[in-house]
Amino acid sequence: MGLWLRLSVLLALAVALAVPGFVVYASFAFWTGPGFKSLFASEWYPHAGRYGLLPAIVGSAWTLFLALAVAVPIGVATAVVSAELLSARWRTAARIGMELSAAVPAVVYGLIGLWVLLPALAQLFDLPTGHSLLAAGLLLAWMILPTLVTLGEDALRAVPAEQREAAQALGLGWPALLFRVVLVQAWPGIRGAILLALGRVLGETLAVMLVVGSLDRLPKPWWNPLQPAQTLTSRIGREIGEVAFGSLHFAALMACALLLGLAGSGIAWLAHRRERQ
Repeated sequence: MGLWLRLSVLLALAVALAVPGFVVYASFAFWTGPGFKSLFASEWYPHAGRYGLLPAIVGSAWTLFLALAVAVPIGVATAVVSAELLSARWRTAARIGMELSAAVPAVVYGLIGLWVLLPALAQLFDLPTGHSLLAAGLLLAWMILPTLVTLGEDALRAVPAEQREAAQALGLGWPALLFRVVLVQAWPGIRGAILLALGRVLGETLAVMLVVGSLDRLPKPWWNPLQPAQTLTSRIGREIGEVAFGSLHFAALMACALLLGLAGSGIAWLAHRRERQ
């Protein structure tokens, strides 16, 4: 058993190191060629040797911000209603619905976005097609809501009943009990749910690619999310099948993957650091 355990640990370690090692190796030609200056360049013309990553970085940041700004308040509020106000029967039904929504493939969300969300945004904001950063952010918010609601509900229901009873004995009403006791005690679990959802937002490709527009330019003005744009994931998904393995273009796409990996590692480190505090 000891030998098999050691072999399992070594295999897991090898797999964990192989993926980032491959991405670093595959993107090495990009960092030694166009280099870090491409992080601040805005032109993406691979046929001309221009690999500006700034529009995709800004697009990824925009979709991340929009998704969390929409999903976190709605998700936490829904978790509170489910955990604190619904009866057991309705709570079970709501949880089953959330879990089924979490199991829906990303491509289905993307197709619904094409069919429903884009025409609605085009009509509401008088846009040509509806492809925009706002569409990507709203679609991602919808996709991460089940994660936020289910994990948030678990965190809220994990608060000991003794603390609720003690707060009520001190004369706290329901709003004060919620904000001063329940949410404070459940916040570590809710924060973990937000970080987990953040990881999905960073890595989602197909659904974003279908609605964001995949236009390699910075929004003008930069604070306008109603324009088509590009993200790091949508760029990889759209172009990776058309490039030659080992080319500079391939290395540039692997550089995009490396940036996403670093962002995801930063989120994981932050979550681990918060748990230890």
